[in-house]
Amino acid sequence: MTVPDQGIDDDARGPEDDGLELVPSTGQPPRRKDNAAPSTTAPPLAPCPHCGARLPAGTASCPACLSPLAGGPASTRPARAPSRSTALRLVFRGAGSRLEVPPGGELPLGRDPDWAPEAAGLLAEESTVSAQHARVTHGEDGTASLTEVPQGATNGVRINDRVLVPGRTEPLVDGDRVWLGPLVSFTVRVPGRPLC
Repeated sequence: MTVPDQGIDDDARGPEDDGLELVPSTGQPPRRKDNAAPSTTAPPLAPCPHCGARLPAGTASCPACLSPLAGGPASTRPARAPSRSTALRLVFRGAGSRLEVPPGGELPLGRDPDWAPEAAGLLAEESTVSAQHARVTHGEDGTASLTEVPQGATNGVRINDRVLVPGRTEPLVDGDRVWLGPLVSFTVRVPGRPLC
């Protein structure tokens, strides 16, 4: 018995032809009817409105500055407008956290909750970070600097490849990678500066 063609693709659930051929489950990816390779076009990239990093569409948060993005997957929270924050951001790798230093502010970095109340919660379990390790300063004029404690941190401080001298203040710029000892690092994100 012959069934008349009803305009339905024999391997689809509707009249559209998706170009793929229905094959029994073989564990292989679907193949096109014309034997062409499946499209591997990369998704378009758009800049993060907070730091300028290039991201695929639909990303929920920026991996560079950890800011939530309005175009990400559906959330129970309303989308935020792009941040106009002028706070200096310290984006920690591995921990997936960030600390912020407002203009005119100082942020002690270490494990001692009395000396570094904001950072101690993040660094408490990091045995290579001293109780009092370093201090970040964000000037009213937008400049930023880092100083290793004058008595010296047990495992030292580096900015990129430069080893700091205890007690000497060193400038910070957008994109600097700061190491507190050998294992803990963060990236400096200066407000209003796009990534290169």
